[in-house]
Amino acid sequence: MRTLYMRDRTTDRQPATVVHDANHNAIYLLAGKWGIRQDTLSLYNMHGDLLAEVKQLSLGLLPKFALYVDQQRVGVVGKSLGFVREVVYIRGLNWVIVGNALTNHYRVFKGSRQIFAMEPAKNSGASYLAITIGVKSEEPLAILVACVLNHWAKRPDPKPIWDRFKFKSISQPNLGLEAPINISNKIMNK
Repeated sequence: MRTLYMRDRTTDRQPATVVHDANHNAIYLLAGKWGIRQDTLSLYNMHGDLLAEVKQLSLGLLPKFALYVDQQRVGVVGKSLGFVREVVYIRGLNWVIVGNALTNHYRVFKGSRQIFAMEPAKNSGASYLAITIGVKSEEPLAILVACVLNHWAKRPDPKPIWDRFKFKSISQPNLGLEAPINISNKIMNK
């Protein structure tokens, strides 16, 4: 078992992300972007060899991503309509993802064997993800699946809702409206 650490790509504005081990040694380089159909994230070793890729197949509410190793498609992962607790199946790899999109904690299984687990790294302020992988040969695909899961994570807005929607009172000047009229007073005065 080995734990790798990857900067959360939603907080990282760099075009490439380095994946480190527990000793802060650079192990992999992740490059690419999301957002448009056919956008690709590619994972390289530190010698510059392409190990695996994930390509965005579709956009929208339920996007799909294809996983590639050696230019061959090995699996497809698609978002499902889940509640807080999600279960996602990766076709082709026969991996089952169980996790929570609110906390960004996931475990991925093939049968009863755990492939990897992902969670925000402790003491990093949620800016790094810790990915614990059982078999070294599965690390490239595990890292790319972790990127997809992190891309889907639901992050709460840090501002309270009333700060996001600034409602102006109709009695404020500059709105072109008169102060509110108290109907009950007008009726009582008649």
